[in-house]
Amino acid sequence: MSSRNRTRTALLTALSIVLIVLASSAVGIWFHRDEESDRRARVDQQRPSPTAPLPRPVRHRPATVTTRLA
Repeated sequence: MSSRNRTRTALLTALSIVLIVLASSAVGIWFHRDEESDRRARVDQQRPSPTAPLPRPVRHRPATVTTRLA
């Protein structure tokens, strides 16, 4: 085998490995996103329906002290 053919074979092998790693990573990410979507759908189904909002607390003004000078 000539050195040119060995270089070409090495480059094609490296490129194939890189493509396989990228493809498997993409499949893993897609699978994880699909699982996460299913999990969120199950959580949303189990969540109770929202209730009416709680009333806002009443804020009282601080008492003012008035003194009468008689």
